[in-house]
Amino acid sequence: MPSLGFPEIILIGIVMLLVVGPERLPQATRTLGQLYARVRREADNFRRTLVLEADRLDEEERLKELRRKRIEAQAEKDRQATEGAPPDDGTRAQPEPVDTPADPAASDLAAPAPGFTEEEWNELPAHIREIVKRRRVT
Repeated sequence: MPSLGFPEIILIGIVMLLVVGPERLPQATRTLGQLYARVRREADNFRRTLVLEADRLDEEERLKELRRKRIEAQAEKDRQATEGAPPDDGTRAQPEPVDTPADPAASDLAAPAPGFTEEEWNELPAHIREIVKRRRVT
């Protein structure tokens, strides 16, 4: 992103003075500042939403993979049992336990995470708040 140096800022100020006029220049700069702040705030909210949604999708994908591994391990165990093979004595690698999300009611989701207002935090779905809280802890 290009940066503005002192000469560019002076040129913009002169053009604004000519276009807007000296009487309305303070109001125009104040309005432009407020508009810029609003655009930045909306861009930050959009970025935050994208990051949270990507985290949620990653979490879902990881959960699907763990469930698939659990089903495969159970199928292998059932197959061995039907063939009369001795049960697994623990020498083979055990399937990874499924990491199920914690109960949102049991966790401390009431306090907003850093970077969120109380209102923004309460509007987020519980699973997103859980992901954000876990990321904050780690």
